[in-house]
Amino acid sequence: MSIILRSFIIVSLNVLSFAAFAVTKVTLSDVHICCISCQEAIEHAVLGVKGANVNVDRDNNKVAISASDDSIAQAAMDAVANAGFYGKSDNDKVAIKAAAVDGKSSNAEFSSFHNCCGGCSAALEDAVKSIAGVQTVTVSKRSCLVKGDFNVASVLKAINKAGFSASVKN
Repeated sequence: MSIILRSFIIVSLNVLSFAAFAVTKVTLSDVHICCISCQEAIEHAVLGVKGANVNVDRDNNKVAISASDDSIAQAAMDAVANAGFYGKSDNDKVAIKAAAVDGKSSNAEFSSFHNCCGGCSAALEDAVKSIAGVQTVTVSKRSCLVKGDFNVASVLKAINKAGFSASVKN
């Protein structure tokens, strides 16, 4: 009986130790990472999330997150978004949530995106200009002013597709 009990305890401890090391992994693709400053901004954002690690692949525009569980991984995704970046998640449970807005506008200001250099500004401008009805785009360090006759959700989707997270200022 003691051999069976010992075997049960050993198996139980192995199962528990395996469960303690379970990790949630998420890879974001198509993230805008044009320079070392973009990379460092992402790394710094995730550094503030206890229990999460990040690996930024600038060459392939990917961000890999590993976390102790789904909620920590989601907190890391939120930190990446708050730093102004966006990417498509390979994990159905953990992702960056796109802003939910809609409607036509003749004038809108977008903010909260990452913009550290000319590469960022050019990517933002090109993305926004690709939307039907956009007439002028003025990108500054902290905002993007868009004028024309356009759908706000379409502009946000284009910004996300370019690898940036953004919000609309009211």
